[in-house]
Amino acid sequence: MAKSVTLSTGRTFPTVTAAKEHFAEILNGQELKQAFSGNEFADIQATYVAYCAKTDWPLPSAPASFYPVHDRGPGYTTRCFGVTFEDGTTGNFSMDKALRAIAA
Repeated sequence: MAKSVTLSTGRTFPTVTAAKEHFAEILNGQELKQAFSGNEFADIQATYVAYCAKTDWPLPSAPASFYPVHDRGPGYTTRCFGVTFEDGTTGNFSMDKALRAIAA
């Protein structure tokens, strides 16, 4: 049986694939480094906070904004979600990994 994803915002997805498709549209529909707002921000934040809780990842402070960024490394560039925390620190994360981690 497929795993589903339920967010604290009340949004649910019948499968992880459906959730990935939803967030890919959001990520690819926004200009780089332009912050998400409204329901998009709320759903991204709910996913991120649940992911950090599930994996025991410590948050430096509460997330203040999320936005599309390019993550670069040797031989790759990928578009992913960036996060800025209330204390001014920044990071990024893989929505795919987050959704797989929180699926039930």
